[in-house]
Amino acid sequence: MKILLVTLDSKFIHANLAVRYLKKYCSNFDIEIKEFTINQKLDYVLGEILAEDAALICFSCYIWNIEYINEISYIIKESRNNAKILYGGPEVSYEIEKMMENNSFIDYIIFGEGEETFKEFLKEVKNPNPNLHKIKGLAFKENNDVIINESRELIEALDIINYPYESDEEFTNKIIYYESSRGCPFCCSFCMSSIDKRIRFFSMERVKKDLKKLLNTKARQIKFVDRTFNADYRRSMEIMQYIAENNKNNITVHFEITADIINDEFLNFIGKMPVNMFQFEIGVQSLNEDTLREINRHMDKDKLSHVIKEIGKNNNVHMHLDLITGLPYEDYESFKRSFDGIHNLNAEKIQLGFLKVLKGTKIYEDREIHQIKYRAKAPYEVICTKYISLEELLKLKNIEELVDKYYNEKYFNNSLKYIINNVFPDSAFKFYSSFSDYWQKYDLYNQAHRRKKLYKILYDYMEHINKMNDEFIQALKFDYIFNNQYEELPDYLNRESEDKFKSLKRNLVNDIDFKNKYFSSMEGKVINDFRIIEIGGNIILFVYRDKENTFNRCETYVVNNIEEAK
Repeated sequence: MKILLVTLDSKFIHANLAVRYLKKYCSNFDIEIKEFTINQKLDYVLGEILAEDAALICFSCYIWNIEYINEISYIIKESRNNAKILYGGPEVSYEIEKMMENNSFIDYIIFGEGEETFKEFLKEVKNPNPNLHKIKGLAFKENNDVIINESRELIEALDIINYPYESDEEFTNKIIYYESSRGCPFCCSFCMSSIDKRIRFFSMERVKKDLKKLLNTKARQIKFVDRTFNADYRRSMEIMQYIAENNKNNITVHFEITADIINDEFLNFIGKMPVNMFQFEIGVQSLNEDTLREINRHMDKDKLSHVIKEIGKNNNVHMHLDLITGLPYEDYESFKRSFDGIHNLNAEKIQLGFLKVLKGTKIYEDREIHQIKYRAKAPYEVICTKYISLEELLKLKNIEELVDKYYNEKYFNNSLKYIINNVFPDSAFKFYSSFSDYWQKYDLYNQAHRRKKLYKILYDYMEHINKMNDEFIQALKFDYIFNNQYEELPDYLNRESEDKFKSLKRNLVNDIDFKNKYFSSMEGKVINDFRIIEIGGNIILFVYRDKENTFNRCETYVVNNIEEAK
């Protein structure tokens, strides 16, 4: 019997972990994997699936792909194809009877942790008269009735689960997902990980063995899916140290951590890690005490602030701070205060998420208490609550887009710093709100904008609110040159301030003293990765290094006596 494991990732750069686990754990069966994205044409995906002529088609189901999967499955069944269809994954592990009754094309559902259930199912289903009732973690149909078997116990010894990836997979420019643990010690009411309150670990020997293989790939990033990577901080330190010593390809490694449980020992350790190798995603979610209490987040806000500021001082680890809109007791004004609170921490990214009301979570059970209305189709995003209206949520979506374009990309650091410090000193949120109003007024959200156009929009906005001055122009000019190595300075930023140094630049390209001073690591190469410009009465040399590195994208030197450039 040929079995097909199908996954539809949200982006091409992702590499699905679940289907690879299943294939490796059931290696004695005839299993193939077909990996697509939700952005590919339906007809193409259908054709590729049917071409495999599999007897059993298994789908890995999440909130971002379930609607697409349902459509595919419906078409397959309507075409009188004889293949059986099996669903598994977090999106189908709750309200199983309703899922199967409403979708007649589903033959089987595996709920909960899938490896052992899937293997038992494959062994049993190939028998002439399979006894499916005995398989824990399985739901199926019998005489038009939905049968839901007993739940399966969690795997305690995780090392029995095989290394999921093939030895010849290079993953060039892709994101590889990896886990060193399962479960979470916390009970956040909006998160499905709160359902399994215990945390289980792969052995350190196994983790290092796996990482050795992954670090030899050509992946863009290794993303740990551990829900709280630093639950055991000594273990975390050992893993990070191993990565730092073996990461010869300089792959970025991403962790989800809880900041307010980090102690001084771990803080000091983080400060010694290589620059630009690690990313921390920190789920703050809210700074409203009532909200935190209601969602079971017991967070020391002072400790959180201290830890984030201390990590930030070293300029070596990227930090992404998450907020969730639509949580209980969080109204528009409360969210504004939460935003300003984390904005003041100066992390590399602020990620504004919108509550997803997920089956199986406490917030799903409490949705009537807080009058939480959410979209009927996945990903079940909040529409409004007792505390915040749809109009306010839509406004926050617009603000989220601007935070992503302007704050998160780090191409406007000096300009934003000037605006917030001098025009909106009491609230960064007020700036983004005002800027969003400007974008709406001039219909800018409905247009595509290259990066250089975003500079002009910010310039025009400052004129619009009558706050234009020379200090802001110099800040914007600095950002433009710092982040746009090959773009000419536009006229509105005074192109002549750079043009007058072009002859000097031509002379410096092959100047030995200049090369030795600023490009000592590039001996024998032609040097052209620099610009000279006058900003605010100073002559500044911009030396470009690593455009992908936020911490070392460009270096600047004030050379008012131009001979200093040599």
